Amino acid sequence: MRIIIAGLLAFVAWCVFSAWMFNDNLLPVLKKETVVPVPAGNEAGTAASPDLPEASLPASLLVYFDSGKSDIKADAQLESRIAPFLAWLRDHPDSKLLITGHTDLIGTHEYNMQLGFERAQAVTGLVLKLGIERDRIISESKGETLPAAGYISEENRAKNRRTEITIKLP
Repeated sequence: MRIIIAGLLAFVAWCVFSAWMFNDNLLPVLKKETVVPVPAGNEAGTAASPDLPEASLPASLLVYFDSGKSDIKADAQLESRIAPFLAWLRDHPDSKLLITGHTDLIGTHEYNMQLGFERAQAVTGLVLKLGIERDRIISESKGETLPAAGYISEENRAKNRRTEITIKLP
């Protein structure tokens, strides 16, 4: 019985001591306001900063094609959708326009690489007509290597027959 009473007294003493430590020493420190200095580079907020050019990059533009074709589908709004890219290139002379052609899985790898390049060249021709200098444009083909969707359904294969227009930063 003495052991139980001694243990109980030790437990009560420990509870009183820990409550006193918490209330007098730890609680004031936890309630104290602290000022956290922000580093000059602000790595955490880089993408959200409006002063940086990356924050105002135009979103990628996709131009879709019919199966096995490199002719641009009739789209009355295509030129207006390219306008933000033209404005970006005017404002940032070190940037380039990256035009990447893609295909679906139908055909050989060599055929798809060539077709993707022809699609990129078709969009490049349109962009050249709009006034961008040739040395500011990079045209490439990824063929079937970077699908945007699966290859099982015709709807997904149609999503893969595309050319993507993006900005390449220096």
